[in-house]
Amino acid sequence: MISQSIVLSLLLLAVSGQNMMYYPMAMVHPQQAQYPYLPNVGGGYPAGNPAAAAPAAPAAPAAPAAPVAPAQPAAQPVPQPIQVGQPQPGFMHPNQPFMHVPQGPIKKCYGMDYNSAIATCCGGMITPKPMGTPDSLLSCCITTAYNNLTHGCCMGRIFDALSSQCCAGTVNTNGPASSYKCCADQAYQRGGGYLCCQGQVKNGVPGVDGCCGHETYELHQKACCANHTIFDPQDDMCCNGMMIGEPAVQFECCGQDIIQRFQELKCCRGNGRRANKYDINSENCCGGFVVPGGEISHTCCGRQTIPLWSTQRCCNGRMYESMTHSCCTGRIVPGAEGMSICCGEGSLPSQGALRCCSGNTPYDMNEQTCCGGVVREGLSCV
Repeated sequence: MISQSIVLSLLLLAVSGQNMMYYPMAMVHPQQAQYPYLPNVGGGYPAGNPAAAAPAAPAAPAAPAAPVAPAQPAAQPVPQPIQVGQPQPGFMHPNQPFMHVPQGPIKKCYGMDYNSAIATCCGGMITPKPMGTPDSLLSCCITTAYNNLTHGCCMGRIFDALSSQCCAGTVNTNGPASSYKCCADQAYQRGGGYLCCQGQVKNGVPGVDGCCGHETYELHQKACCANHTIFDPQDDMCCNGMMIGEPAVQFECCGQDIIQRFQELKCCRGNGRRANKYDINSENCCGGFVVPGGEISHTCCGRQTIPLWSTQRCCNGRMYESMTHSCCTGRIVPGAEGMSICCGEGSLPSQGALRCCSGNTPYDMNEQTCCGGVVREGLSCV
């Protein structure tokens, strides 16, 4: 027997305020697999199988000398059985049409059974599914299910995503996200020339396409210092968030320093390190590191420098002696540079009968032939 308290706890009217129709909550009870509709909230099945009693007889007229006969108890109404497939009064919203209840696998929600064809589990509570929504498009908004293709959840509130969007926890009804962008809790039209500057929507002006704090400016003419000061780079410059009264065409920022362009001092940047100035006469910038060896007389090899007049060379960031070794495809191999040729992972003397087939395989040209990248015995490929 299903008690009145259980039926009342499962009863939920059809929700249509967000343009989504839901299955009535009473249908999610697992006994719907046998009875598609629950009995009337005020009815039920009493224990046993009582028979109908006769109506109570009217009380006899009182006689002065006779005691009044006690009134007979009223007959208990015979319960009507549930008609499978027929709606029961007191169960659905008056405007809710009769419908067939689909039956799916019985699942559990924190220990409670429910019909997975018409309900789901959201936030530990059994909640009806929006009609016609496949599980792949089903999402939960706290304890309410919704179709995430047509609707969204904004701070626990379901909204129509085809006409609104959620901006910083506020449902904005200006338009959908496909046509409007959020700026803090406001929305502005895409492509309308508007700008969002630190949470404030600014009216678009042709040519004005940058934000500096809450202000707008022309990116191709002005610059912004530390997101608060707009300046002309032809007259001023910004270094480490501070305005410097020098034109950027003549000076540049280098870490904590300001250096003059086209002079002996340069700025070494790269490798994610802080920029540092260096003197090109005695130092060099190798991979973002300032290392000894003047830029005009040395070349970089990894984090080291090699004098331009030296017989040392650089191979894939490593130094080697070119009088005894060569660099072959990024590898240092025996054989003096200029006196040997690279072949595969090694080198061959540039003088003699040995040659390299397709840059990989050595062969003796007096006894073998390279035919289409393959070494064959003999002096002919035919």
